[in-house]
Amino acid sequence: MNEDLTGRDRPRTLVVQADARTRTRRIVVAITTVVAVTAVGYLVWALRPIILPFIVGTLTAYLCFPLLRFFFSIGIPRPAGILLLFGAFFLAIMVIANQVGSILPDEREWLVLRTRFQYKLNERYKSFMNLEGPGQTGNIIYKYFGNDLNRLMDNVNSALRLNREERRLFMRYRAGYQNKPRIKDLYYGYFLKNTESQMSKGEIKDGLTEKEGKEAAVEPEEVSNITTVMEAVKLWIITPLVFLFLLIDDGQIKRFFVGLVPNRYFEVSLVVFDKVNRAIGNYLRGVLIECLLVGISYLTLLSVIGFEIKFALMIGLIAGIANAVPLIGPAIALAAGSAYALIAEKADSVLPFITPDNLIIAVAACVLLVMVLDSTLFQPFVVGGAVQVHPLVVFVGVIGGSILFGFAGLILAIPTIVVVKEFVSTLFRELRDYYII
Repeated sequence: MNEDLTGRDRPRTLVVQADARTRTRRIVVAITTVVAVTAVGYLVWALRPIILPFIVGTLTAYLCFPLLRFFFSIGIPRPAGILLLFGAFFLAIMVIANQVGSILPDEREWLVLRTRFQYKLNERYKSFMNLEGPGQTGNIIYKYFGNDLNRLMDNVNSALRLNREERRLFMRYRAGYQNKPRIKDLYYGYFLKNTESQMSKGEIKDGLTEKEGKEAAVEPEEVSNITTVMEAVKLWIITPLVFLFLLIDDGQIKRFFVGLVPNRYFEVSLVVFDKVNRAIGNYLRGVLIECLLVGISYLTLLSVIGFEIKFALMIGLIAGIANAVPLIGPAIALAAGSAYALIAEKADSVLPFITPDNLIIAVAACVLLVMVLDSTLFQPFVVGGAVQVHPLVVFVGVIGGSILFGFAGLILAIPTIVVVKEFVSTLFRELRDYYII
């Protein structure tokens, strides 16, 4: 009798043991997942300074994968194709760094730009508010909002004001420091006007004379940029290494992650991986071409309305890259273009009706025209096949990314949202199709 009961209870005991093993396995998997996610989150936060160089190398390698496959299809061995792409990558970095370095303002130009902008901004403010003469009390706008506007101008002037060391450096360049061209008399006059105005308001206690500037010009340079350059090199050396390692990888990373998936989910994981891979490719190629077209549009239009080619190229480059983040590109183009229009002494435009007085209106028209081109031509035809994301999600993602990870988070927020959206939607769709959920 006891033997019969034991025999009948044995299957039930096996079921209970199997259920216990299943629960234990699920608990272990859950704990391991939580620990892994926590560890990855901590590492991402701790290593956030290298996120941008790492992602740049990854995205560049990703864009080069089709070229590598093309080389292989025409008979070029894979190692030779990798060396060819790596050499082209380094050449592109050198060319871009050289060109960007040539158009960005150096120390002397930056001091002159701040001086010009401060002087012109205050002059335009006085003219617009009817405060040019000693006895004028301002127009109706100034009567109602004068106190608030004055506080705003004080904050702007505080940001633009040259400190004592910068004023001494300005005077060095005025005297021909580092064998660079002397600062023009016109801009030196702006500098004196700014200094006199600040001294009259008690914002600074002393000025610098021409004689003091010439004496300062023979002083040795005290600040070295070697440390800054070395720090940048240590961070961005990751980019070519990541680029090279990903090109060398022959599906090992994919096989590793797919191998972690249980057998019953194997086909689902392959489908999800391929669709996410396709979505990332569509997004990257579309956005890259869109940013290029937007940058060329800004360069062309700003040159037409009379911008110096150097500043038109700089604004086009920055606004084109920033166009990857919605609304940031046009905002940068409008702000930078308006700042240039404010300090422009002349407008060498092919359009005769554009003058320095209405140049800022022409800038706004250019930005508006590029936005129309982007929304009606570039986005529908170039980025139309990419994953579409709701504008509210984009806005929250960009703000959250910038708060958490700074500039890297600002740039990478949209690609991350695209990947997560495509991954989640594809995963649940495939799980339903395979009757898993």
